[in-house]
Amino acid sequence: MKNLKNQKLLVLLSFILCTSCSKKIDKAVESDQNLSGTYRLIESKTIKGGDTIIAFSDTLKTEMFKMFNENHFSFFNHDKEKGKGKDPLFVSGGGTYTLNGNKYQERLQYCSMRDWENNIFDFELIQKGDTLIQKGEENLPELGVKQIIIETYIKFK
Repeated sequence: MKNLKNQKLLVLLSFILCTSCSKKIDKAVESDQNLSGTYRLIESKTIKGGDTIIAFSDTLKTEMFKMFNENHFSFFNHDKEKGKGKDPLFVSGGGTYTLNGNKYQERLQYCSMRDWENNIFDFELIQKGDTLIQKGEENLPELGVKQIIIETYIKFK
C-alpha cells in the first residue's frame, strides 16, 4: 500500500513538473510573438490635442528603422540626403522592452535626444503578418510633450 502511494505521488509530481515546464515554454514563445527582426517605418501619425499630424510617410525625405531582439529594441531615423540637405536629421535610441499580449513597454535607456533618456513608454502593439502597429502616449511634462503616436512598420524579410 505504501509503495502504491509513493508511485501515485511520483506520477503526480512528474505531471506537475512537466505541466509547469510546458507553460513556461509557452509563455516565452507568446511573449516573443516573432517580434525579433528589423522593421521599416512606413507611416507615423502624431495626435496633439485635437490635431493629427502626419509626422512621417514613405514619401518624405527621411527613413526610420526599428530593430528588436529578445528583450532590446533600437531605432534610428535619418534623412535620405546623408546630412547634406536643407534639414539634416539623425535620431537614434534604444533600450529594453517587455511585451505581454498586445501591451508593449519601452524603457528608453539611450537616445540622441538626451532629455528623452531614462523614460518609460507604454504602447499597444498589434501584429498582422509582417505589419507592426505601435500606438500609445508619449508624456514628458518637463519637455512639454504630451501626444499620441501611431506608427506603422513593415518587417524586412
